[in-house]
This record gives sequence, C-alpha cells and structure tokens, in this order.
Amino acid sequence: MKTRKIKAFFFDIGGVLVRVNPGSAIQKLAKRLDLTEEQIQQAMSRELLNTYEKGHLSSNQFYEQLLINYGSSKNISLETFKAYWEDMLFPYDESIAFLEKATKDFPVWLLSNTNDFHYDILIKHFPFMQWVKGGTYSFMVGSMKPQPFIYQQAIRKSGFRPEEILFIDDLEVNVQAARDQGLNVILFSDFGNFRVELRSSFPELEYLL
Repeated sequence: MKTRKIKAFFFDIGGVLVRVNPGSAIQKLAKRLDLTEEQIQQAMSRELLNTYEKGHLSSNQFYEQLLINYGSSKNISLETFKAYWEDMLFPYDESIAFLEKATKDFPVWLLSNTNDFHYDILIKHFPFMQWVKGGTYSFMVGSMKPQPFIYQQAIRKSGFRPEEILFIDDLEVNVQAARDQGLNVILFSDFGNFRVELRSSFPELEYLL
C-alpha cells in the first residue's frame, strides 16, 4: 500500500471555515452609541486588533480602549458589546463538511489569528471546534500569522514533520509563510477552486471531496 504523503491537516478559520461579516455588529454599535458606521470602523484600528489578537490585551482592556476610541457620550455594557459581535460569523458549509470527513482519517488542527471574543463564539456555535484535535490561536501564543513562531508552535504541537502537514488558508502572505516553514499549502479562495487544487496537487486526498 502506498504511504500517504499528507498525514495531518491545519485549517485556518476565518475565510476558510467561516465567513466574517461584521456589518450587523457595526450597525448596532453605531445606532447604540449615536455614531456613524465609519466612526465605529475607524475606532477598531488594525493596530488595536492585532494587539488584542496577540493576547496583549484582555477582553476588558480591548473593550475599554474601544470605548475611548469611539469618543461617544453614550455607553454600552461589555455584555451588550459581546452580544452584538456574536452575529458576525457564518459557516462555509462545504469547507466544514470537508473538514468533518478529514477528521475521520487524519488528525486535524486549527491554526488561526483570532481573539477570545471570537474563540468563545466559535466554541458556542460551531461544532467543528469539538471535532478537531486542537488548535493554535494567536491570542493564546502571542504571535500572529505570518510570523514564523505561530507556525512553529502549531507544528510542534501536532507531532508531525512539516512536510507531512497540509495547511489551508485564504491569505497569500500566510500561505507563503507556511511554505517557508516547510508545510504543504493550498491557498483557499472558494470551495470550487479548492477542489480543483486538491485534486491536482494532492490526488490521494480526492476521496475526501
């Protein structure tokens, strides 16, 4: 019997397994705080979000800094803020079905830039979080893709060699960084293109489609 090249999977979450659409949350916050949607978006700067997703801010600190950035005369409780943000993650059913099949024959891990707000929502609403062996999350390890450290942590946790792992992510910069660490990669844009790439590059895995 031919030995399979791929022995484990790493999946990104946002953009691969779930669609992230903050539109509804932004609308609710803007209405509640009497601000424009543009003001809400500007307050959540990439720098602030990156600091939070590296675990350098607690949820309370992130929330308090956002309130400062909003500069609104109105207030909002942390519980209400969290409730608004629950309505922003939506499943990619085909990708999740593929992941579920993969877990039957392979160890599967998640490798994601995320924060504890989103992690809690995922645990609460998305069953695939229970199907996988585990995950390496930016806010837990203090490092974000495409930084080398988060990949090295994920590889070490898996117990497999990089060349035995297939990593699926929707951002070219993250895929290239994974390739630099020796991982096999597929750049995900949609499930149709993913299906074509899997059949072309990893025909031994076609049976999972």
